[in-house]
Amino acid sequence: METNINDQAEKESVEVLKKKKELYQQRLSSRSFTWWGWLLAIVVGGIGGYSFFSMNSFHLITPERVIPYIFIGILFGGFTYAYPMTILRMSASNALRRIELELVKHGTEELQENISENFFTKLVQINFKYLDQYYLQTQEQADKSFRLASFASVAGLVIVIIGIIMMFFDKTNPAYVTTGAGVVSELIAAVFFYLYNKTILKMSQYHQKLVITQNISLALKITEDMDGDNKSKIQEMLVDRLTTDTNKYLSLH
Repeated sequence: METNINDQAEKESVEVLKKKKELYQQRLSSRSFTWWGWLLAIVVGGIGGYSFFSMNSFHLITPERVIPYIFIGILFGGFTYAYPMTILRMSASNALRRIELELVKHGTEELQENISENFFTKLVQINFKYLDQYYLQTQEQADKSFRLASFASVAGLVIVIIGIIMMFFDKTNPAYVTTGAGVVSELIAAVFFYLYNKTILKMSQYHQKLVITQNISLALKITEDMDGDNKSKIQEMLVDRLTTDTNKYLSLH
């Protein structure tokens, strides 16, 4: 009786997660970048840059002086469209991956409970589930590192642009300080991108270990239903081939 209640609760939990997954998928698709969004941001930014210049230098409007302001306005307009949309998309994407990871964990736990039935089949399925978990966890971790690096990079770019704007107003000394701070921010962003790359490499090494385990499980599954005197010999040969140089991969830190 208690087992049936637990099974029912598990099914209900999975159904709730599936509904949440559909909701976040719809939310993610609704937050896609659009050509008209980019166009509107560019036009509004350009008009804003021109308006800012004309209010401060109405009697000195020349193409050479106004074009930089329009260009800066376009950059600012594109940034104000892209940055919030990127944050919203990343938020929905991360929530979606967490739900997918929970669904994979539910599937793995269910397989582990029934592993005594069709042992090799369950073992292969569990390994596939762990590979799915690896993919989702790696993607989430990589996205976090990439967001941090991107934020530092964008912040540095904004600071540099502010320094350039100051130069147009003949505020030379503050412009030098601001531009220097922007360059330092870009160097920090480069360090973050380097650490992001190292994270991906380390997770890739773990992935290799999972793939080796999966291949061995698949080999055992393939030979499980074989008949005849050659079954043991074929199993031994497959395992021997698949475990060649295994220690080299399993010893990776």
